[in-house]
Parts: sequence; C-alpha cells; structure tokens
Amino acid sequence: MHKDQLLLLLLLLLPRSFSIAIENNQCTTSCGEVANISFPFRLKGDPTVCGDPNYELACINNRTVLDLYSGKYYVRSIDYTNYTIWVADVGLQKGDCSSLPLRSLSCHSFWLHPNSYECGDYTFYGRELSKTVSIVNCSKAVASQFYIDTLSCLDGVKFSNFSSTRRRLYAMVDANVSYVETACTIELMAMIPGWVDGDDLRSYAQIHEQMVYGFELSWLPIVAEMHCKHRYWDIIGKHQIRCGPKSKNF
Repeated sequence: MHKDQLLLLLLLLLPRSFSIAIENNQCTTSCGEVANISFPFRLKGDPTVCGDPNYELACINNRTVLDLYSGKYYVRSIDYTNYTIWVADVGLQKGDCSSLPLRSLSCHSFWLHPNSYECGDYTFYGRELSKTVSIVNCSKAVASQFYIDTLSCLDGVKFSNFSSTRRRLYAMVDANVSYVETACTIELMAMIPGWVDGDDLRSYAQIHEQMVYGFELSWLPIVAEMHCKHRYWDIIGKHQIRCGPKSKNF
C-alpha cells in the first residue's frame, strides 16, 4: 500500500475530533527549551483532544511552566521513557543564593494532598527522585553536622516568624523531623535532585545550586494504578506496564 494511502486510512480510523487536530496541527509540541510536549501533557489553550487536562502546562514568555500546589515551576525537561518531569521553582535564580522558592514544597505535600504526580522513591528506580531541603529558624546557634549555616546568603532575608535579629537560619538536607532542635522552627521547604548526596553539600551556596537545578516528579505510579485498577503493577519494558493480583509472588 502506498504511504499516502496508508496515512489516509489511519486518519479515517481515528476519532473525528482527533483527526482534525492532527490535520490542522493544533496540538502544541514545544515551548522554549522543552521540545517534546506530547501525551499525557498538553499546553494551556490547546484543543481538548490534546493531552490530559490533569497534565496541563503553560507557555509563558517562551518558558514551559507547571502549576503545582499554588506554586509555579519551570519545566526543564520531560522524559517519556522514565515517566519523569524535571522542574524548578520560578523564584530561584542562578548565581543569587539569596533567592528563595516562591512556595514551600516537600515530598510530604504529595502524600498529604495526592495529585497527578508523585515524589520520592519506588521500585522502578530503586532510588529517590527528589530530596527535601528545610530552612530552619533557630533562637540560638546550633553546632551540628545536619545544620548548614546560611548567613553568607540569607543575611537580612526576612521570614514570617523572623522577628529577632539574634535568630539564626540554617539549611538541613533530607533531615528527619526528629533532627530539628526544639529551639528551631521550619520556615521553608524546597526540593533538590534525589541523587545528590547530602553529605557532599558543605555550604548553603552548594545547596542553593541544587535547588536551582531542580527536582524530578513522576506520573508513572498514577498511570499504573489507573491502568491496573489498584492491583499490583511492575515495569517490564519501555512504556510497558504489567498488572497482576495482590500476591507476594508477583
């Protein structure tokens, strides 16, 4: 069969609304540095047949932006093989370690208020997608390996509870809540790449570099649960999900 005839046959077999979108090229496929916007993603303003509304992005000043928990995040890249999207808070500025995220965010946010993405680790990766950085406000100096002094970057930065000039600000990487001293309160939480070893971050400037770099989220567990209807699932290949019964042997 001739190539043009085959294409015509495929278009005839597609739903009418979807075929019209293809013929008129109405689905936006890129924005700025993100050149591969495709299902399940769509851009705001695209026809309803484009992508999934739960994965809508925006193209603002030629930058791809994700709205998440009332915050805005620049999309660095989308990996359709690993089912991950790489984002960074729009408030963070490279080379300016005094810049902060516009919104506080941690993996705990995704557990408390589930949405179309997941943060953290699961068996497909065997690693964390993202780690959390906590900015803590302390009433006295703290001498601990878990506390990284932020004075060189955040001196003069004011938080809601930062009322005394004698208070100190520290950053903690992937720290358990039990590590937070009673004299300290968490002011802000941000995300960094999961593959970063917190022990290698010796200064807040280094931590800030990772915050600017961004973090990963995944849409795979949500897609898998929908596809398998809450049964156990596993990855058996690129874009291939295997469903099975609730059995330890699966």
